[in-house]
Amino acid sequence: MEDVTSIMIELKEHALEATRKQDGQFYEQFLADTAIAVAPSGVYNKEEIIQQMTSSNAYFKSIAVRDTKTIVLSAESGIVTYKAVYENLSTKQQIEMFVTTVYARIHDEWKGVFYQQTLLDTA
Repeated sequence: MEDVTSIMIELKEHALEATRKQDGQFYEQFLADTAIAVAPSGVYNKEEIIQQMTSSNAYFKSIAVRDTKTIVLSAESGIVTYKAVYENLSTKQQIEMFVTTVYARIHDEWKGVFYQQTLLDTA
C-alpha cells in the first residue's frame, strides 16, 4: 500500500517549487481537469489557475510555510493544510493565510482537485 501522507507532502513541495518557478507545465499535469481554487480574490478553474501561476504580473510571493498537517481520507484521497506567509511585491506588506489542498488519485495519478486560501486576521 502506498504511503498517502508521503505522496501528498511530496506533491505539496513540488507545487511550491513550481509556483516559485512559474512552471505552468507542472500545473497542467498536476491539476485535475475539474480542479478549482478558492482565494480571497475569487474562484478559479484549472485554466485560470495556470494563467495566474505563470503570469509575469504576479503581485505576491510565498516567503514561509509552516504548521503542515495531513489528513488521509482513503487510499485514493487526502488533504494537506498549512499556514503560508506571502509578501506583496509592491507594498512589501506580509499577509498570512491558511492554505488547504485536496488530493485525489484519478486514473492512477495523484492530482490536485481543490485548493483554498483563507486570509488570517493577524490584527
